[in-house]
Amino acid sequence: MTRKEQTGIRDLTFSRWVREKLPDSNTGFMVSDIDFFMYNYKTKKCMLLEIKTHKANIKPWQYKMYQLFEKWIVNGIDDGWVFYGFHVIRFEKTCFEDGRCMLDKNLIKENDLIKFLSMEYQYGMV
Repeated sequence: MTRKEQTGIRDLTFSRWVREKLPDSNTGFMVSDIDFFMYNYKTKKCMLLEIKTHKANIKPWQYKMYQLFEKWIVNGIDDGWVFYGFHVIRFEKTCFEDGRCMLDKNLIKENDLIKFLSMEYQYGMV
């Protein structure tokens, strides 16, 4: 069974520490939390996800970072594994209950997103 969220509150202590102690972005040093890395060890499928709420867009530098991850993973992934790529999920507000949802640049319904994130389709057939 999937483990439940423990606190419901995200601790930002380390995030603040990173911002205070590590090099500034004007030095070329970029930092981003990875929202989700999903994988199924039985089917050997995996993907990266960035989640945005309130119609927020992914920053260009962050998109470039994920493109690099995608390239590096595809070039070095173990035999038998399929990388389903990097995708952005954007909610109109916070979730399906209070607005629409987009997967990359396309509107998507909750049931279709469930199938997509479960990697139940053949890659490239979405």
